Amino acid sequence: MKFIAELCQNHNGDMKIIEEMVERASKAGAHFCKIQTILARDLIYWKHHEEFRPYEAEYQRLKSLELSFEDEQQFIEICKKWDVKPMTTIFNHRHPKRFNNLGYEYLKISGYKMKDIYKQIKEFNFKHLYFSTSSLTFFDIKKIVKFLQLNNIKFTMLNCTCVYPTSLDKLNLQNIPFYKKEFNLDNVGLSDHSNPYEDNLLSSKLAIFQGIDVLERHFTILDKDETRDGKVSVTPEMIVELINFSKLSKINQYKEINKFNEKQVFNHSYYSTRF
Repeated sequence: MKFIAELCQNHNGDMKIIEEMVERASKAGAHFCKIQTILARDLIYWKHHEEFRPYEAEYQRLKSLELSFEDEQQFIEICKKWDVKPMTTIFNHRHPKRFNNLGYEYLKISGYKMKDIYKQIKEFNFKHLYFSTSSLTFFDIKKIVKFLQLNNIKFTMLNCTCVYPTSLDKLNLQNIPFYKKEFNLDNVGLSDHSNPYEDNLLSSKLAIFQGIDVLERHFTILDKDETRDGKVSVTPEMIVELINFSKLSKINQYKEINKFNEKQVFNHSYYSTRF
């Protein structure tokens, strides 16, 4: 199993924090470190969002998290130094030149954006695409997978629930074998936004037991209350625990999970399929 350490917004726009995050993720055993290419100028004004997310406040928040082209170059070099693969999430199709000039080999797109931009994906140069299923219907996923397969684009689908944090009953882990069978896929992963401080990594361990190929988790080296995503982010020690768990035999994984002594752990409700 490969582990993606999603630095997300936990770096607060500080390259020194990013460098330490990459170093500690690498030492914990992560295979990828991922940032988000956030450009405040791309934020769209929605009048009906003003009550709960005022445009000006959100613009300033995103502006504080922006990384320049040079910052992203530095991030890629830091990843090379610590022998992890650099990756970024893009949120629209407007800047393929910037992405291509940076030379990323791995690209992530969230589900709610993938639905809008998947036909423009060929404008971006990359070796492998990761996209999450959050906010996508089965019809959306079917169209996207068909397009990617017809165009010989290498990809990994990440099962994801767009709820922060995600509770066990909302994980829809049964989608993992369903996707593999329905679309004849070898690679299906999980983008996990559960609260590791409440479930003791149970959600991720259940998914690993289920047979995921890739696990993406928000990652932090700061206190969980210091950043917006802190409460759904794992620590370096948690990465070590998850990677070690993935190396156990299935029977030992089962025993480890049962230490939680929850009768409902293997109840079908935790694996319920959305479709």
